[in-house]
This record gives sequence, C-alpha cells and structure tokens, in this order.
Amino acid sequence: MRIILFSIILLLCSFYVSQAFEDTTLEDDDFAEFEQFEADDDAPGNDFSEEDVPVLKPKLTVNKEQFEANNDVDDIIVEDEDNEFEHFQDPEEFEGYQDSTPRTAEQPKITITQVPIMVRPRWDAYWLEGILCCLLAAYALAYAVGRAKNTAIAINFLKLHKPLLDANFTLVGEKGLDVVAADERGWRREAEHCFTMWCSGRQCCEGMLLTLKLIKRQDLVHVLLGVVRPTPDTLLIRVELGKDDSDPFVLCIAQKKIATRLAKEMQDLSMFCPERRAGDKHGLPAALGVLSECAEATAGVLDARVTAALDQYHRHVQYIHISDRYCGPKQMDEAAASTAPATERVLLASLALAPGGGGDEVRPLLLLVFYLLDKIKRLRLSKEALSKCEKRRVKAAEAWVRGAHAARQEQAAQRREEKRKQEKERILAEDDPEKQRRWELKEQKRQQKRKAPKMKQLKVKAL
Repeated sequence: MRIILFSIILLLCSFYVSQAFEDTTLEDDDFAEFEQFEADDDAPGNDFSEEDVPVLKPKLTVNKEQFEANNDVDDIIVEDEDNEFEHFQDPEEFEGYQDSTPRTAEQPKITITQVPIMVRPRWDAYWLEGILCCLLAAYALAYAVGRAKNTAIAINFLKLHKPLLDANFTLVGEKGLDVVAADERGWRREAEHCFTMWCSGRQCCEGMLLTLKLIKRQDLVHVLLGVVRPTPDTLLIRVELGKDDSDPFVLCIAQKKIATRLAKEMQDLSMFCPERRAGDKHGLPAALGVLSECAEATAGVLDARVTAALDQYHRHVQYIHISDRYCGPKQMDEAAASTAPATERVLLASLALAPGGGGDEVRPLLLLVFYLLDKIKRLRLSKEALSKCEKRRVKAAEAWVRGAHAARQEQAAQRREEKRKQEKERILAEDDPEKQRRWELKEQKRQQKRKAPKMKQLKVKAL
C-alpha cells in the first residue's frame, strides 16, 4: 500500500513540475514554433517593411585609359545578385548568338511546348507478353492433363494384369509414398511418365522388374514432336536369372532396325553375335531379325509355341534379349574399357503397347515371357556347343586382359613422355650450356638405341 501511495505522489509531482515550466504563450499545435516566429516579426519594434529597404545596386566606373593599359583583363563581369535573369545577358551562354544585334532591355522569351501525357494504356504494345502468358498457360494445362492421363494408364494396366502377376509371383509391387495407389501395392512413380514395379518369389528367376515407360504427355513440346514422329508407350521387362538357371549363350530377337542398332551398341551382342540373320530362316516373320551365338540354342528356344506367338504379336515385340554376359552398352571411355565390366544373366524384353496403354496384346506377351523362363531353365546344350561357348568366353576374357595391358602400357608411355618434357624444360631454363649439351647427347643416344634393330644372342656350345 505504501508503494502505491509513493508512486501516486511521484506522478503528481512530475505533473506540477511540467505545468510550471510549460510556455503558456505556445499553443498545442504542430506549427506552434512557426507561429511564435511570426508573432516576433509582428512586434511593435519591427516597424520597417520591404518597401522601406533601399535597393543597393553596384555601380562600376571604369576609366578608358586604365582599361587599355591593363591587357590582362579580358572581361569585366558585373555580378548583380538581385537580377535572376543575368545569365541571359552572358554571350557565352548562347552559342551562335549574333553580338551585332542590338540588345534591348527586354529579356528573351522562352517558349515551353506542352506535350500531352498519354494516360490511356495501349494494349497492342504488350503482344509479346500476351503470347508468353498464353504459352505458359497452355504448358501448365498440358502438364496437368498429361500427368492425369499417364496415371490413369498405369492404374488401368495394373487392374488388367495384376491377377496374372499375382498368380506367378509371391510379391508384386511395393508400398510407399511414391506409389500410385497408396492403399495397395503397385507402381512406383519414378517420373511423370515412368512407373516401375518389382516382382519376386518365382522359380527360374530371382526377380522381375517391370518399367512402364509412357509418352511424355505432360510435356507440351514432346507432344508436338510426337505429332511429327509418333512413339508408342513401352513396357520394359527385366528378369534376373540365377547362376545355374541357364547354359551360357546369347540370343536376341528384335525388329530389323532395332537389331542393327543393338548389334552396334550392346557389348555382349557385338562380341558374341557378330552376324545377323533374317527371321524367316527360323520360321519367324520377315520383319524380325535374329542375333544368335549358338544355332543349337536358337533352335531350342524358338519352338512351335514361341514361333506362333511371335508370328501373331510381332508388331508389339521390339526385342527379346537373352544373355549370360550382359554388361550394358559399349564403354566409350578408354580408361573404363581397360577393366572388364561386371556381367549378369538376364532376360530383357521391350513391348510396344497399343494406344491407350495396352490391352489384349499384353497378356499373351507376358505369358510368352513366363514360358521362356521355364524354357531356358530346362534347355541344355550339347557338349560340343557348350565347349564352343566356353572357348568364346575365355577368348573374350583374354581380350579384356590384353586391352587392359595395352592401356596400362600406353599410360606408362604417356607418363614417361611427360617426365622427359619436364626435364627438357628444366634444362633449357638453366643458363649452363655444358649441361644442355650433355643432355642433348644423352637424348641422341637414347633415340639411336631405340631405333636400333633388336638382335637375339645365341650361345653355341663347343664341340
């Protein structure tokens, strides 16, 4: 209670002190300071006005003799602070002004042209911005529509063919945030046009990866290019075979153009299958080509059932690639080509889907892939064919070793050459001519020894 009373007393004291020192003549206004000065100007002692103040104008008296005697004085300028148009009388301010014209007391008139300000906007000046806005809106609309259509195709494919996959595999698809249908196992969205699904739990293989690669319908540029050069939706199948599930052989059945491209790009096909044969020689349609390492393996795989399926659905089969030495495309880098790549046993298939994401043609082709898995598991080559395939693989391994050795030698030669260049630069940088002469003699001897023919020395025993 005492603290409250003490604070009230302090407030009252501060209020009275402020009232005591406050100037009662000033009004509580933002412009009180200026009003105080106006009041001071209107005081009784200030009786003068602007009219009573005499205007002092400087007068200049220049003697003619002094002007002629003083040659250093070029110009005499009279400054008049009261004349704000003085600069109009300066001849240096106006170039080309004729001095001969008589000067009048009147000042020159300056005419300022009134330029109208265009307040009304001109929409025709923004045609480029309008076109860009329209293109952005069209791209956004195409993205939304294309993404929804690709998602619908993936979901429809899963509804049609998941029962077949469930009948052949124990685990089909996976769950997660990127799955198209979050409430069940299915596709995983890798991109707006690419979906993947892993299947496992079947004999004759370790697993199967399905990749649904659709048209980039979400990309407006790709859609416009597709009008000129249409491409179909594609289903890529990759089956990983076990180590003991098949004998060693390489076989590829593909469209003619695709077969030619694969023979040049794929490492295993270019190494083990140098020749391409027409499909009609194996009972297949003429549109297909066959790349095979072993004729016995080709005859064992292409039986009557496989031939009938390929004859009926060959338009949807881009390629079927079976290999025990699959390592992907050729290695273009010379440094990476010095080491043998890792190989694996796979069955690859690329199927072109019908418009709309595929329908009745997908199920027979999936059954064909499952039939090939069982066929490869049971296929056994003869001893002669098996020995030939093993010899080709041994030669391929030796070729890799020779290539690695040649690459190492080339790298060593490059390092020696760089070392000699550095030594030469160091010798030439020195000012000792004797040392440079000795180094040149040493280099000449080395070059002569390198160019000299190599002779083999033989020892003959005395009789």
